[in-house]
Amino acid sequence: MTQHKTTTPKMTTYRPSKPIKTSSLLSRFTASTAALALVVAGLAALFTVLINSKLVNEAMERTVRGYSTSLARQILASDDPEFWRSIAVDHQVALWVQTAEQERAFNAYGEPTTEDAIRGRIHGYVQVDVPASSFQETLEASTDGGSAEENVVFSWNLRHFARLHDPLVYGHLLLLIPVIGATYMFQRSLLRPLQGLREGVESVATGNFGVQVPVVRMDEIGQVATAFNQMTGQVEQMVADRERLLADVSHELRSPLARIKVALELLPPGDPRDDKRETIQNDVREMESLISMLLEREWLRARADRLVTERVDLVAVVRRVVDTFAEADPGVTFSSAEEPLIVPADAELVRLLVQNLVDNAIKFSLADSRPVDVELETTGDTVRLLVSDDGPGIATEDREEIFKPFVKLDPARGHRSGYGLGLNLCWRIVEAHGGSIEMMPKGSLEQPTRGNLAIVELPRNAEP
Repeated sequence: MTQHKTTTPKMTTYRPSKPIKTSSLLSRFTASTAALALVVAGLAALFTVLINSKLVNEAMERTVRGYSTSLARQILASDDPEFWRSIAVDHQVALWVQTAEQERAFNAYGEPTTEDAIRGRIHGYVQVDVPASSFQETLEASTDGGSAEENVVFSWNLRHFARLHDPLVYGHLLLLIPVIGATYMFQRSLLRPLQGLREGVESVATGNFGVQVPVVRMDEIGQVATAFNQMTGQVEQMVADRERLLADVSHELRSPLARIKVALELLPPGDPRDDKRETIQNDVREMESLISMLLEREWLRARADRLVTERVDLVAVVRRVVDTFAEADPGVTFSSAEEPLIVPADAELVRLLVQNLVDNAIKFSLADSRPVDVELETTGDTVRLLVSDDGPGIATEDREEIFKPFVKLDPARGHRSGYGLGLNLCWRIVEAHGGSIEMMPKGSLEQPTRGNLAIVELPRNAEP
């Protein structure tokens, strides 16, 4: 009879050549929006600095000289001092007008002043002297125009010219604030569906294949969410079909196994096949154990949806289970912080949980192992069940793998027996009760020693 050796393909983990950035897309959008706001503010500050720079002041000085000639034409064409005052107010310029008949001086607010007050302004001001004779000679104003009978002296405040741009700059900034804010909110709304998709992926990673993420809109993200929902639905159906197949096959195998057992019992003593009887009986018992485990797993899956929750004395349940292993090597010890210890739970499932944990600890004990230690303790609103053994232990990287169905660890560490279902049943029971289960190597995670410690936490004050 030819034996075929089957090998399980090892899953390879993708390892990027460069470190992966862990910042979220939304945080990067937020950072880019903040950077854009800072750039706009920096440009506004740079514009303000340039407006007040020497280069710009020189350019404005050339401009006002030419403009002063135009204003001087209008002023000297009229002999009305009120008109001159209106020119000073409208153009925010201090001026001194000298004609053959009169001379007047006004500041930028239209108030009377003197020629000395106007000519005395130096810092931040441009003095432009426009004699009437220059209208015919040149259009450019000169600061040393001579002593013509008719003359206009302008004193321009360059800071005032610079401030003329302030409303434009601040107005643009005020407009940009709501634009940047609206852009940020729009980006956030675009990325919001990714949050639900990420939570869905994390839920699938924990084994919840029934999760469905909301489809907000049918853009590219919505199409990914729709494909994700279809995928999880198909995977959930495949898992359900597998579970159903295992349960159906287990049920169907019971009948032929029963017939094999009957046939073995009917073999007459002295039969030439007696040397095979014990081997066949061992195989049948092993198959019966596997089938019972599969059926138990299916029963648990159905019962987890409708727990028969009642007030259970956890100490009594654990003690009854421990008593069933009284004759098993290397023995079992039990202690409890208080007695009775009442918790809301399904008594039958809790019994199965403790039985599987203790049986697993005994199964992997060594010839020189110390007794399995079972302990109950309370921490606030939580009850902790601790099952400690002195077996070969598990590798740190296998702490989560052992709770998956049909997972059997490295035989080199002594894990040769079992079907890989017992701890998966424990995980399902604890999850149905809203608790947690963890398998820890003794010692520390960095330096594990021989033996394992199973830690089960169950809520103590939940309503039954």
